[in-house]
Amino acid sequence: MTKKKKKKYRINQKGKTRLTVLLTLALLVSIMGIMTLTSSASGDVTITIDGKPLEIDSAMGAPFIDKNSRTQVPLNAAMTAIGASVSWNGAERIAIVEKDGITVEVPIGQSYILKDGVRVDNDTEAIIKEQRTYLPIRVVMEAFGAEVGWDGKTRTVIITTPDREMKAMWISYLEFLEMPKSEQNFRNAVDEMFDECVNYGMNSVIVQVRADSDAMYDSEIFPWSKFASGTQGEDPGYDPLEYMIEAAHKRDLEFHAWINPYRITGYKMSWSEVSEDNPAMEWRTDGSVRNDRNVLLHNGFYYYNPAIPEVRQLVVDGVEEIIENYDVDGIHFDDYFYPSLSNNSEEMWFDKPEYDASSGNMSITDWRRENVNMLIRDVYKTIKKHDDTILFGISPAGNVENLRSTSNHFVDIDTWMSQEGYIDYIMPQLYWGFETKTVRGEAAPYAYESNLNTWIDLKHLGDVELYIGLNVANAGTAVKDNNAVSEWMRYDDILARQVRMARASGEVSGFAFFRHDVFETEAAQNEVTNLIEELKL
Repeated sequence: MTKKKKKKYRINQKGKTRLTVLLTLALLVSIMGIMTLTSSASGDVTITIDGKPLEIDSAMGAPFIDKNSRTQVPLNAAMTAIGASVSWNGAERIAIVEKDGITVEVPIGQSYILKDGVRVDNDTEAIIKEQRTYLPIRVVMEAFGAEVGWDGKTRTVIITTPDREMKAMWISYLEFLEMPKSEQNFRNAVDEMFDECVNYGMNSVIVQVRADSDAMYDSEIFPWSKFASGTQGEDPGYDPLEYMIEAAHKRDLEFHAWINPYRITGYKMSWSEVSEDNPAMEWRTDGSVRNDRNVLLHNGFYYYNPAIPEVRQLVVDGVEEIIENYDVDGIHFDDYFYPSLSNNSEEMWFDKPEYDASSGNMSITDWRRENVNMLIRDVYKTIKKHDDTILFGISPAGNVENLRSTSNHFVDIDTWMSQEGYIDYIMPQLYWGFETKTVRGEAAPYAYESNLNTWIDLKHLGDVELYIGLNVANAGTAVKDNNAVSEWMRYDDILARQVRMARASGEVSGFAFFRHDVFETEAAQNEVTNLIEELKL
């Protein structure tokens, strides 16, 4: 299937600047290489920027397709919308566009532009016609990191900037559990769900495609998911992932494939439901003693053993299979790494026997962190080798003190945030309100504002983007926060204020919200209404 160009989200910290130019300028969108148009009648041409229709004052003119199959777009409206400024060098007949420290010079009558003084050749030239200057917008927009596309069906020029804030909806196996399994009904449900995501103001979906060593797609490595067909290992007769990606991109939603790397069983997935062709079942039943410890039973649940190289390769191969066969915009891991362990109780040892056999110089805590680090490095390297525009991010639990624990998670957050070669973004789950207290009644260090600042400090260690994960399921419920009456019962604008505070910091590139179905619950409605108003600003 055809791959589309991916983009990174970057927060626009400079905001939108107003254009003040005396000339009436217009943009020339070259759609050669995008499609060939056969009609020059084009009064119905529209423009979207980051999924929103561009409103154009009639005095500036209207978009139209000329005889050379190029779409002409009024400059003032478009460039203002992306936060650029434009000036004119009349002596040299050069239009100058500036934004975020980048300067693009467009000489009239020449088939090239200058980006920060470096020549970039183009397949069309800037011209002056009827006192309007037409710029080759495709090459100009790309100079600022934007994308220009064309939807022939709706006759829409689609401009996507790199500055848009990520606003993502988490869609989990819990959504799939309730969705119909037949192809047409599944498609209808996906269409409805993604339409709702757009209406909520989202521009991305983070969809759980492998929750329990299984697949919501046609895999040669993992069995079909129970949540795809109703029974693990049973083919639903179509490819849910393929359709979801198609449906997401049709709506200008980024699609990030969410994977749980180690979990085999858990909520709504028991060992008795694991299929014979599941790698975990094969390792447990093949009669070989060598790989018996690839899969561990711990506190009633089965996990892959992070200490085993063969396990790490299985996860890497699974990621590679997705990015080679599906047009995903990102790979996303959640917070399930190591479960809670104890080195003092044999029942809670988990992978301690592997540590004892390793004869290494690291403490068992550092050794376990390095087991996770090796996986993350290998996944990152595999993704970037295939396509360096595909994002790799992780959404860990939000309490940094817990991540640095010696008994669970074993997430080396300080290394991930400070060193290259691990992740593109971090998305901590900041699931607490502003007034959360400790059991002693003191302000909790993981209350929202304090916790946000902790993660911003971590962000400053390196170049990893910071997104914030928020839990809509808290809204209107008696969340235990050690207040006499839960904060979530006393306010209905907590999520909106959390978004506002993160935006005001200038350090947060976007948000994700857990999870789609919760947006429709009765308890959450007032909170959701206020959140949506904030998201659409």
